[in-house]
Amino acid sequence: MELKSSVVLITGASSGIGEATARELASAGARLTLVARRMPELRRVASEIAPPEEPLLVDADITSAQDRRRIRAAVEQRFGALNVLINNAGITAHGRFDESDLAIMRSAMELNFFAAAELTQELLPLIKRAEGARRILLVSTPSGLYGVPGRFAYSASKAAGHVWMETMRSELHGDRIRTVIYCPGYVRTNLRSSGLAADGSRLSDEQASGAISPQQAARRLLRALRGRRRIVLGDKLGRIVYWLRTLAPGLLEWLMRKRLKKDFQKSAPDPGS
Repeated sequence: MELKSSVVLITGASSGIGEATARELASAGARLTLVARRMPELRRVASEIAPPEEPLLVDADITSAQDRRRIRAAVEQRFGALNVLINNAGITAHGRFDESDLAIMRSAMELNFFAAAELTQELLPLIKRAEGARRILLVSTPSGLYGVPGRFAYSASKAAGHVWMETMRSELHGDRIRTVIYCPGYVRTNLRSSGLAADGSRLSDEQASGAISPQQAARRLLRALRGRRRIVLGDKLGRIVYWLRTLAPGLLEWLMRKRLKKDFQKSAPDPGS
């Protein structure tokens, strides 16, 4: 795929992978629409990159139907069509299923799955209208490949996204629109400090060991856009999960329990109960 002069929209573009992707796409000559809830941060990102023309900035909450319509209207007015949609905005959630407030599951599903799917449906007419190569990319996680202990809401919301993307790939084949699931693995972003704990409070987890930089994740994302693979796994752990879920599910379950032992263990019972 030739990204120069392509019209690209990125959600969650004010930080992390979204911000780094905006920088990489600007260097590639793409025409950008940057979407996030914080306009001051969007302006900061826009001031620090050098695309061929000034990016379109839209401060919007993609879980809002009204905001999704506003995003479409802004893109249509400015560019008329859309070549690439990068569904990057998301939230993580940690906690055992039997200890979690189920409102956490709804929050994760709302942003990670429903908002991405509904925004894509809103923008699909503009994507079908575009000339040249067209892509819809979902930034996901290896946690969407298998039910990870202590991550049930996150895994479920991302797994739903995978099935949806696979469905669209077949349905849009005749339109020559490709879908890509990109799972970068652990990335040094604020995801673990902005996600949700089992009781609904904000997480304060440390960065995972071996996490890559947002810039590394963004460069791999561009390679995923340019390539032809349906799913792109950015780290060794993701590839292990991908193969073991079919070839040796029992071994994968054991490895998951071992790796996430603290999250998997049930809280100690109250001695007075």
